[in-house]
Amino acid sequence: MVGQPDDAIRVGNPERERAITHLNDAFATGYIDIGEFEERSGRVYEARTRGDLRSVLENLPIAARLFPDTAVAAATGAPPVPTRPVEFDANWETVRRKGVWDAPPNILVTGTMGTVDLDFTNAMIPSATVTVQLQVSAMTVKLRVGPDQEIRRTGLTTSGMSSVKDKAGAPTRPGGAVIDVIGSISAMTGLTIRRTGA
Repeated sequence: MVGQPDDAIRVGNPERERAITHLNDAFATGYIDIGEFEERSGRVYEARTRGDLRSVLENLPIAARLFPDTAVAAATGAPPVPTRPVEFDANWETVRRKGVWDAPPNILVTGTMGTVDLDFTNAMIPSATVTVQLQVSAMTVKLRVGPDQEIRRTGLTTSGMSSVKDKAGAPTRPGGAVIDVIGSISAMTGLTIRRTGA
């Protein structure tokens, strides 16, 4: 297996859970049998670094999806690929993401009279920055960040008695992604930002 520049980066439970999900997929689709699934799963829980986890998924078609980092592409000289925003439409609905989920680098939140609740604490974030563009009115928007994630909202405008309650404060430890909140909130939208796992 060819080493990657970020093989020495430590992993925690969110990365291990992602690896187990990929192993479940490989087992369900017939790429590995039950014995190999059990052996590889044991190695997942012993893994300490990205290199350790990559070796668990070696030779499986889903191996490249474990850490889809743009940082690796940059280290290998490949230019970053621009991505279209992933849209979360909360028009009269509730959109919620929590636990271990794949956070795209660009998120567009739209809607009226709905609720959006995005918890980035254990999200798999493939880039140094996640841009959350809000184009909402009369909404409830909740953002949660982990102890090492930074919130920026200099590109956000408010109008129509909308409010922002930023209770996150500064990161309590370094090294996390930046969640950049931009766009506009209007018509009494309430945006609340909290920090979890401090």
